[in-house]
Order: sequence, then C-alpha cells, then structure tokens
Amino acid sequence: MSFLRIKGLYKHFGEVAAVNGIDLEVNEGEFFTLLGSSGCGKTTTLRMVGGLEKPDRGEILLGDRCIVSQSKGIFIKPEKRDMGMVFQSYALWPHMTVFENVAYPLKVRGVKRAQVAEKVLPALELVGLAGYEDRPVPALSGGQQQRVALARALVFSPSVLLLDEPLSNLDARLREEMRRELKDLQRRVGVTVLFVTHDQMEALSLSDRIAIMNHGQLEQVGSPEDVYYRPSTSFARDFLGRIFALSGRIASVSEQGLVVELRDAGGAALRVRREGLPSSAMLKRAVGQQVMVAIRPEQIAVWPSPPDGQDNVVAATLKSSQFLGDHYEYTVGIGGESRVIGSALRPPPAGQQIFLELKEEEITLWPTA
Repeated sequence: MSFLRIKGLYKHFGEVAAVNGIDLEVNEGEFFTLLGSSGCGKTTTLRMVGGLEKPDRGEILLGDRCIVSQSKGIFIKPEKRDMGMVFQSYALWPHMTVFENVAYPLKVRGVKRAQVAEKVLPALELVGLAGYEDRPVPALSGGQQQRVALARALVFSPSVLLLDEPLSNLDARLREEMRRELKDLQRRVGVTVLFVTHDQMEALSLSDRIAIMNHGQLEQVGSPEDVYYRPSTSFARDFLGRIFALSGRIASVSEQGLVVELRDAGGAALRVRREGLPSSAMLKRAVGQQVMVAIRPEQIAVWPSPPDGQDNVVAATLKSSQFLGDHYEYTVGIGGESRVIGSALRPPPAGQQIFLELKEEEITLWPTA
C-alpha cells in the first residue's frame, strides 16, 4: 500500500537541478533506499521529505495528508510531520546525557515530563542501550552514539524514519554489524524507512526496494535483485557492481530471443533470451545491430575443459589469479582484452585455456550503435 508519495519534485540550487522532477511511492512498513553517488540528489530529496528543504515544485503526501505542495501553498513544519531523522553526523548534543538527547524530541512536542521517562527508557532498551541513560554522549563509542541517534528518532513512534548515511562514520566491521541490527530493528518496530546511501552493499543488503539516482533523476526503481541482475539503464548496470562485457552483432532473431555473434571471441555465438533485453526503445532487435553482451562476473561458470552439451561457452586464456579466501579472482584474456571474473574453482597454471559458460537467462544485451 502506497504510504509516502512524492510527485513531480524539483529543487534547484542556482543553475544546478539537484532534484529534477522525480516521482516515488514508498509502501507502509517498507525499507526504501535512495542510492547514488555524491551530488545525485538523494540527500536533497530526503531533506525535502523531512521538511529541512523547500521544493521549488511538487508535492509530498504522507498517507492521505499533503505535507508539501508549492502550488497549494502547503508546507508542514518538520516537527509536525510525524517523521524521525538520523543524520550522517548523528547531530547529538555533547553537553547532554543519553537520556536528555533521546528526550529532546518529546520536549519539542510538548510531552509532559511525567511521560518522558515512560517513552525514553523503552526506546533505549529497543536499541540495546538500557542502563546508559546517565552517560555523557562524548563518552560513548561511535556505534553507541549511532544507537542514541536511532533511539531519539524512534522515541515518539514516528510513521517514517529518515536515515541519511547513518553508517558512513563507522569502521568496516562495526558497519557490517550495524547493518544487521538496523534491519532487525526496522522489522521489529515496523516503521517505514527512507534510507539514503552511496554504499551499494548497504543498499542491497538492507532494502526492500532501491531507487538509483543520477543527476537528480531516477534511473531505476526495484528490488535489490531487479536492479542488480536486471538493470533497465546502462547507468544502473554500471553503477552496481562489476560487469563482464563482450561486444558483437545480432546474427538472428526469433520468438525465444536473439543470437549474438561475438567480435571479441573469434565469432563465437551466444543465445540471449528476450528477458535479457532492455526496453524496446533501447534496442531495435535488428539483425546486424552492434551490441554489448553483459553479465555479472559471479554468474559465469568456469570450466577447465569444454563442458559436454553446454551452449554459450566462450574460450579464454587464464592470465593470472588471486586467492581471496572464499573464492579466486581470475584475470582472463579474450580477444586481446583482459577481464576479471570470480570462481570457487582452483585455478590452473597461468597461460592455460579455460572455458566460460554464460547462461542465456542471465545475460543482458545493450545497443552500442
């Protein structure tokens, strides 16, 4: 069910279009992520949802309530939006105790003093900080400070939790731990989350759905699996992870899909199912058209000899390999170009020929001319 709706949202800073006409719908109880590189407009979008920036145009609705509309002259103040927010820097008051920091939103909302403790102590227990209420904030670790910021954002039971890169200041090990805790907390509380990050692993592991942003616009919205394995634009394809790509031309077209003759692999042919095609507007599906075959490196099966009865196999030369603990990373040569793939298979000696199976249901196809 659509719960948070963004309609035709625009925001300019001088001549720069930070947010350029986006439309989004976030479902109730969903963990929804805005993902993109620095300057793509994701934090500006979050700040407009939270009331910290005013849009130039557009509307934002929470349930049936319009909280922002430039055309209608509506702008609900941040403290009236029923939203909690955790900033990248946590924005905690260093001169206050943990209890006082978490209690602050309640005081702003006029909650009676007798009721404050009834809300603050359960919030601290929720984030694993029971017994820390009298600690000064500067005495806490980074992970503990983040939990205080989460408790403060959740203490008044908001409908929406806004998270602006909340894990970026933590070291790698703690960041991984907090990812698990944050997802578990969101499931237990059931709050709708709008999360902003540039970290692909955070987005893929935490989100129910992801919106990839680029230059103030949406490139793709979908589940983590959809945006990773079935990108709808070349930007989405290249932004998330690595790709293994080969160039060629369409040799034939059928109801089931296409056959691509590879220029990089001595004319070898690959079948591509229709599910692997981008939108018809991006690909004419004409025989002779120049295309790029793309697949995620971890989807490639590596064989030491040609597999019996398998199609879509390309010969390659192993140039070097590295052991990375849970897998090997191969650098392979195809048509004079080097490419990197991963495999659990122990590598043969460098210089030996190996065979790469590119399953037709996992390939995507992109026009190059």
